[in-house]
Amino acid sequence: MKPNGPRDRRGRIRRPSVESLESRDLPASHPLGPTLKSMHYPAPNVQQFVPILYPPGTPQPTPAEVARESFDFKGVGHYSVGPGRFSDQALTIHAYGKPGTSNQSRRLHFQLVITEPTSTASSQLVYGNIGLVAGNYLQNAAELNLDFVGPRGTEVNGLPTQLYWLSDANSSSSGPFAETGGAFPAASNFPTNYFNAQGVPVSPLSQGLPPTSVNNWDLGVGKVKFKYIPDAHPQPGTLGSGKIIVVLYGLRNYSGAQSQIDKNIN
Repeated sequence: MKPNGPRDRRGRIRRPSVESLESRDLPASHPLGPTLKSMHYPAPNVQQFVPILYPPGTPQPTPAEVARESFDFKGVGHYSVGPGRFSDQALTIHAYGKPGTSNQSRRLHFQLVITEPTSTASSQLVYGNIGLVAGNYLQNAAELNLDFVGPRGTEVNGLPTQLYWLSDANSSSSGPFAETGGAFPAASNFPTNYFNAQGVPVSPLSQGLPPTSVNNWDLGVGKVKFKYIPDAHPQPGTLGSGKIIVVLYGLRNYSGAQSQIDKNIN
């Protein structure tokens, strides 16, 4: 028998070595709390949006359905401020972030843009858009696109700190966020009938307008909050830069039929 030792098949002595470890991101799924079989974690503070999406007199969602539709996202990233793209825009905010946490995806990368109007613009609403790219065990590159809208008045140092988010019937969301379409039945009066002229979500019935059917998949509304931590020395070529914290919460009426992971976390 050959003596035991650090030798390969040719009898050569192998020298000890240390192999480098591959880098790993920190877990982005919900870190605490009990395991909820076949459900995701319900988002807080979403009951306020029920009478908007489901006005009195229309079929009302059960508490379990409200929990199923609840959606939240929290992310941290980098923002930069630049000039407006058009003559009626005072400035443009761009931001992108690391994988954030959500109750509807194990991780979500985000990228957003927001525009502030000039004082002479015909519309004094703040508009924007966010793209959320998901990463899950069985899916990658799934994308959820949401619009931002809201009135001026929440600005800190000229940057908005609170807006509303809503689903866009013409959005190009994909993967588990791609729904059965805005024609089940038609959702042409969303979000037009669900926001007033000041950019605040209100029940269509309070405006004397008809609501859309509650069976429309991918109708959603909620709030988004921003916190800015400016750099001591802004990034060259910008009007300002720094760290941004983004928090979204609200309701999304989605079917779940397009999600391979829905049976696991919802």
